Amino acid sequence: MNKMINYNEAFNSARLVPGAHKYISDWKKNAEEFRKAMLDQSKAELDFSYSECELSTMDIFTPGPYARATLIFVHGGFWTEYDKKYFSHLSMGPVLNDIRVVVPNFPKCPDVSIPEIGEEVKKCIKTVARRFKGDIILAGHQSGAQLISKMACNGVLSEELHSRINQVMAISPIADLRPLIFTRKKESLNLTEEIAQDESLVDMELVENIPVSIWVGEDERDIYIDQAKQLANKWGCTWFKSKARHHFDITDGLETKTNTLMNVLLSSLK
Repeated sequence: MNKMINYNEAFNSARLVPGAHKYISDWKKNAEEFRKAMLDQSKAELDFSYSECELSTMDIFTPGPYARATLIFVHGGFWTEYDKKYFSHLSMGPVLNDIRVVVPNFPKCPDVSIPEIGEEVKKCIKTVARRFKGDIILAGHQSGAQLISKMACNGVLSEELHSRINQVMAISPIADLRPLIFTRKKESLNLTEEIAQDESLVDMELVENIPVSIWVGEDERDIYIDQAKQLANKWGCTWFKSKARHHFDITDGLETKTNTLMNVLLSSLK
């Protein structure tokens, strides 16, 4: 690791994308419209509590009386920002493929640590597994990709829960947290060298027989491309560099019924 690199700049995807703020405002608008449409069809259950923590709630979007599987999507924001209400619309593609979607909220840093957020994600998965039958698909973006991918690693969940995981999709994952020690985010993340190492996916062992795909935009910051490649090499899984995609539109594939990303996401379902 090169401490001479400006890691503040290296992780600053917004500087690379003109009008990045417009993408974020569009997320919120599109998410609100999707929630309204699903509520109007009685296909949404909002703010369902999955933990004793009052911030730990989830929105559930259901395709209808039959669901092939349940997808849990964990959003990014470097463990400090955003809310599930920005990301409801990413449920559209899975719902059109008869997949139930759960989008959780969770406490954020600096109020809690990254490992503590991971404990809430575990509770979310356990609640989903108790409430719904069938396969569970895990997907996440950026810091959300770290949180959700960790769940597929040895010793994190029970063997029974691991047997329920059908697919993991890590989108623009932060797979090595150690460079964040050299950024301004270190304090807000309560990040120590020990936590950075313990939470780095590149140092974790993936449970056998869980399919994983890693996605990153061709127009993404180099550090995200490098980390995607490192994780793919470590875990021996496929990684995709999406043409003409960047940090703020790499998740767009989740909004439509048929595309390469959706095909891979559903590829392990019977």
